[in-house]
Amino acid sequence: MKHLRSFVLSIFLTALLAACSPYAGERLLGNQAPDFTLSNLKGEKVQLSKLTSEKPAMLVFWATWCPTCNEEIPVLNQWVHLYPGLQIVGINVQESPERVRVFIEKRKFQYPVLLDEEGEVAERYGLVGIPASVLIAKGGKIIYYGFSLPQNVDQLIKP
Repeated sequence: MKHLRSFVLSIFLTALLAACSPYAGERLLGNQAPDFTLSNLKGEKVQLSKLTSEKPAMLVFWATWCPTCNEEIPVLNQWVHLYPGLQIVGINVQESPERVRVFIEKRKFQYPVLLDEEGEVAERYGLVGIPASVLIAKGGKIIYYGFSLPQNVDQLIKP
């Protein structure tokens, strides 16, 4: 019984420390976005620093099985037209290209999707859950990091 109590206490303390410590995304806010290169479904390599050298980019980390991620798709499809000065890029986390291809065709994505098959980019961005949105200003500085889409995206992307 004593060992069980110690085990439960250690689990509780670990969870408490995790809940109280800032997630990596908080530490990234205001800093240069970690650069990466990922492939799209055509096998073409896309580098973040090249995207953000031209205009701001919204990275949306998602997966096909995530209900909240699915709810964001129509909103992001609208944003493609509402905010032509913003590049919206979906980053699928740890799913097969075939599964992603079928899903995005069915859901009629109007923005590009990159594949983070190993979850390395998600890890570099400190993801603790999905969906996660990262808004990066032209030039690469992170100006928004959250687990929902920003409510004031139009104000955030103003020059």
